Amino acid sequence: MKPDVVHVYAVLRQWATAGKPQTYKQLSLDYRARTDVWFEPHGSWEAPLGELNNLLASAGAPALSALVVLQEKKEPGDGFWGCASNVPSRPKKDIDRLAEWSRIVAAVIAFQWPSTLP
Repeated sequence: MKPDVVHVYAVLRQWATAGKPQTYKQLSLDYRARTDVWFEPHGSWEAPLGELNNLLASAGAPALSALVVLQEKKEPGDGFWGCASNVPSRPKKDIDRLAEWSRIVAAVIAFQWPSTLP
């Protein structure tokens, strides 16, 4: 069993409205609060987040999973970069990576997210 992207979208849409990235652990907690199903923070989210970003890219929306960050680094993991057409490959320089991620987060927060997955 894997996380349902419809529920993942609903959780991340709430985060976008709040305008603040959260950790994978918080994603697991918020998903469980919504569905009563628990997925481990490590190893459970890469595929559904990539699937979500691909669906959003086809609808012209930014990469909502940019809001999901590693607890230690406070930025997305390596699996985020290049996961969909709305996410570039991982920039080599730290400053470029952080600038690109910040740009994506700003686009996510500014986007008018529909109540259901586009």
